[in-house]
Amino acid sequence: MNPGATPWLLAPPAEDTAAERLFCFPHAGAGASVFASWRPHLPDSVGLFPVQLPGRENRLSDPMPDTLEELTEQAAQALLPLLRPPYVLFGHSFGGLVAYALARWLHERGHPLPRTLLISGARPPHLAAETLYHTLSHDALLRFLRDTNGVPEPLLKHEEFVRRLLHVLRTDLRIAAEYVPGAAASLPCDIRVLAATDDPVVPADLMAGWRDYTAGEFSVRRTPGDHHTVYDASSALFAAVARSGPDRI
Repeated sequence: MNPGATPWLLAPPAEDTAAERLFCFPHAGAGASVFASWRPHLPDSVGLFPVQLPGRENRLSDPMPDTLEELTEQAAQALLPLLRPPYVLFGHSFGGLVAYALARWLHERGHPLPRTLLISGARPPHLAAETLYHTLSHDALLRFLRDTNGVPEPLLKHEEFVRRLLHVLRTDLRIAAEYVPGAAASLPCDIRVLAATDDPVVPADLMAGWRDYTAGEFSVRRTPGDHHTVYDASSALFAAVARSGPDRI
């Protein structure tokens, strides 16, 4: 299948000759373009496949699913032809939850799992957030965005952009808060967790809770930084994502 044939991918490699595919899911409210700066820093052996969820960027007019299960079903059906081993699922924050839900969907239906499920800044599903961010007022949610450096400040000066952004963000946060996986949550694939020590949204100590979701190998890599440090191509977190070779994550 030609990777460019699905709207679920933003600018996949024109020629897919990489030995391994890295599928990336962004944080709540964000589009796949947040991964644009990664491509030059990845080794040639890794192909970057940024996943574009409905309701944002070039999919602005596509209806957003009402539950995480519905979102997972849609993503799985679209991406399944491309998930050939070996591949890695990476998700940051809300995207980490989506990546886990997708891996679980694949496992329950007998499809090949990723070599590694790589999760950054995402609260384990059994741990409820102390703040239900999707219930915040317009001003409070906007303040949350600013406090976490989730969007470049110049963009927040555009009223229509902010209105649409907060709608998408609120929807993502709501379906994440409402997601409760069933009892059989453990996956037979490795889970590697990336934890930023100065993350005000998901404290680094909580990330160890992902251990309960794998029957494979598990590790936590901690590094200084805030909630969105992982997008910095010069950061230690990014180095962990990009690593290739026998000691790769």
